[in-house]
Formats: sequence, structure tokens, C-alpha cells
Amino acid sequence: MGSRYREDDRDTIAAIATPRGTGGVAMVRVSGPEAIDVAGAFARLRKGRLHDLEDRRLALARLVDSSGNVFDEALVVVMRGPRSFTGEDTVEVYCHGGRLVTEKALSEALSHGARQAEPGEFTRRAYLSGRISLEEAEAVLEVVEARSEAALFQAGRRLCGELGAMVRRWEGELLDILAEVQGAADFPEDVPDQREQMYGRLRVLAGELDGFLKRAPLGLALSDGITVCLVGRPNVGKSSLFNALLREDRAIVTDFPGTTRDVLRETSEWDGLPVTLLDTAGLRATEEIVEAIGVLRAEASAEEAEVILYVVDDTEGILEEDIRWLEKWKDRSVVLVVSKVDLGVGSGVRDARKVAGPAGQKVVKVSSVTGDGLDVLKRTVAGFFESGAGVGDIVPGSARQVDCVRRALDSVSEAMSELEEGWTDDVVALSVERGAKALAELTGRDVPEAALDRVFSRFCVGK
Repeated sequence: MGSRYREDDRDTIAAIATPRGTGGVAMVRVSGPEAIDVAGAFARLRKGRLHDLEDRRLALARLVDSSGNVFDEALVVVMRGPRSFTGEDTVEVYCHGGRLVTEKALSEALSHGARQAEPGEFTRRAYLSGRISLEEAEAVLEVVEARSEAALFQAGRRLCGELGAMVRRWEGELLDILAEVQGAADFPEDVPDQREQMYGRLRVLAGELDGFLKRAPLGLALSDGITVCLVGRPNVGKSSLFNALLREDRAIVTDFPGTTRDVLRETSEWDGLPVTLLDTAGLRATEEIVEAIGVLRAEASAEEAEVILYVVDDTEGILEEDIRWLEKWKDRSVVLVVSKVDLGVGSGVRDARKVAGPAGQKVVKVSSVTGDGLDVLKRTVAGFFESGAGVGDIVPGSARQVDCVRRALDSVSEAMSELEEGWTDDVVALSVERGAKALAELTGRDVPEAALDRVFSRFCVGK
């Protein structure tokens, strides 16, 4: 790990670690070899010196500027390395939560030799010092950004090392197999032929990797959220459904076609998934300039969404233009939503079953007035992402983790094929080694510098 340190990684850094604005308490964090000197220069203990303060013991201090003027009273705590989050000497200053006082405290830290921390730099240092692995570092951000209880639960499990332990077990199995393959290649007369046993072990491992990848849609949906787009002809009930799903009057609803001109966007939680719900202009040909722009935006929103809710009116049934749109999106995750079923006509339901059945699209009947079918609709959307995941399964938290496991599975599959086809031990060993390296990259034991930069660039300053 030591070789991964950049020159900047050995500076003493400081940042405001709490949200900017007004609050009860704010925290300024200082970390690095000179952290205690820097903090002690402006945080003066009521009794004694900061250098003499016992680790992890809160003490009252007066915060003073360069002229010796007191600008706040604060609590400070010293955590000496390596027993700190970053693995370095760290001081945290808990001052009153005003914007000016926190900026002043940070300014004093910087004036006494600290450098402004970069986004994610505290967590990066925790990784570089070996305090946490790379997937645990990612989980720090996932905990902060979690938008649902389920997302927080999974992020917490990854933060506590459950994913890392599983990946290290997979990597260990591959390294054991690699040792056997290399032993057979180097000492063919002394090592018994174990190819059949190796193949069986690789097949078991491939099944576990494949099962993990099948849970990837749920993991990414929990971490990143999903976008669900309501589309359909004008006046089929999209805006009413939008309001009903949100349980608030967010969109204007009238009997006049074309009321919605722009894309409305709100967040919600469906069956544990963070959802961004979009309401869009009705799909139709129009010469009215503003509405035409809205229609184009509706199409663009549908193209970018993970799930399309195509809404039809039960009192009107399905028209030819509906069929054309459904045909266009037949390879997407589409739910055909039949609205206004409380009116009891039923033609839309019958048509929907005829149209959606052969294409495999799901059909859900709803009423925005009575609320019937809304929970079913939410569960149907969640179902696109939950297949393959059982209760208690750990899921990936980032596309990077998914990519690492996918490359590991590809390498394991190649090794199995090479064993079947009778390739030499040297060739099989290369495939097994590639698989082990992909898993080592996931936990950060063997990862390119550029990948580290991408991971930590997503963090806020102060974390």
C-alpha cells in the first residue's frame, strides 16, 4: 500500500466535514503528520495543551484567530494514528454550526499549515493506510447517499466488510487452484493429475459468481436509484397517476389534452427502491410549438429511463398509435398501465391483454381515484430488479464491483473450457490468475490509480 501514496497524500489536510449552512454543531477535521500542531495553534484548551490530550477524550477549547481574539468555544478530540479513521494523527473540532464560524475555523487551520482537503481525501487516506478496503470506501459514500432503508441496509453490510470477506474467499479459492495448476506445470512427475477436481471447484465458484451478477440489477438500483417514466397519449391519466403514486398534487390535472408541457420529476421509494418518477407530455403529433417540444422531451425521457410505464385509458382502449409506441419499446422494461378502471368500462383491459401478452409486457390495472392497483404497480416495477436476489443476499454497490466480478467469471469460464479442451497447465494458469487479479481489484489490493481517482472523485469535501 505504501507505494500508492502520492506526495500530496503526506500533507496535513483540513476540511469542514458537516454540511454547509446553519445548524447546532459543525465539525472541522484535520488529518496528517502535523494535525495536532495545526489544530493546537487555534484550538486552545482551557486546561493543558492539545499535545497532552488523551486519545479519544473530548475537551473544551477556545478557538482563537491569528490576533488572539476568541471567536468560538468548541469541543476537540485527538485521535492519534494509526488508531484513527485515516490511520494518521487526526483532530476533530466541534464548533457551533454557523457558516461564518466554521469557515473561520477552517481558515485558521489552513493558515497554520494545513491544505484544503480534496473530495474524498480523508476516506482515500483510510484506504491507503489499510484501515479499510476499496469496496468499504465505496460503501462510506453509499451510506451517506442512501435514499431508502433497503439501500442503507445493504451499504451498511458492505461497510462492515461482508462483501469484502466473500470476495476474498473467492480470490483465495482461485489462488489455491492457481498454486495447484502451477505445481502441476513445474513438477508434472511429482504432482498427481487433479484436473477433474480443479474443474469441479471452478464450476462451483462460477456458480457463485454468476449468482452474484444476477443480483447486480438490484444492487445498482439500490445504490443509484431508478428512473420510471410515465408516457402515453394525452388525457389517458398520466398526471393523475403521477399524483396518486406520489400521494400529493404535484402535477396539474385538467380535462383538456396537452396540459403537461414539460417533464415533471419527483423522488419516491417503491418497495425499498429509490425512484425518480417522471410525468411527461402526451405523445401525439402537434403543430403547437411548446407542446411539440414537450413531446420530444417525453420521448427522450422514456429512452433514458430504466422503466417505462405506458398508460392507456380503460374507457378508450388501445389505439394504433399505442401499438406503434409499444412496438418501439418492446425490448425495454415496460409496464402497460390501464388507468381509470374505476369507471368499469373494461375495453382497455381487454385490449391490453391482447397487445401485451405476445410481447411479454406486464399489464397492471390502476385507479388514481380509489388507489386500486398502485401497490401492485410499484411491486411490478421493483420486480424488474429483484429477480435473482434472495432475502439476506449481499448485493454489489457499484458498476465497478460488477465489472470486476464479471471479468473474474469470464476468466473462470475460460479456465474451465481450457481444462475441458486439454490445454496445457500454463494456459489454464493464466486464466485462473486473471480471475484472481480481477477480484483483487474489487477489494483494492491490485487496482489502477485511475480507478482510485474515479472512486474518490464522487465524494464530497470533508469525507
